[in-house]
Amino acid sequence: MLHMLEVMDKEPSLRAIWGAALLFGVAGYVATRLRRWLVFPALALVGVAAWTELGGLLDPQLGPAVMREAGIWYVAQAGGALALAVILCLLGLLPKRAV
Repeated sequence: MLHMLEVMDKEPSLRAIWGAALLFGVAGYVATRLRRWLVFPALALVGVAAWTELGGLLDPQLGPAVMREAGIWYVAQAGGALALAVILCLLGLLPKRAV
């Protein structure tokens, strides 16, 4: 029981995950709108940030403990935040409208 109580204090909060995803997504969007080739470093940065924040979920001992303590909702929210960051970066590739 004590081991389960000490799992989530080492994992990032949902607020931190969504904040980082929004920050990296908007930065990637702006960078990609300036130069199209910057989508590659932006997506690499999003990938590194996701691995840093959520890499523990793939651990065979830590992952199930996080799932037991935080539930599937935590993992779904983390995946949604990652998807938001990737989508924002890719939206920067859309052609600019002529006004």
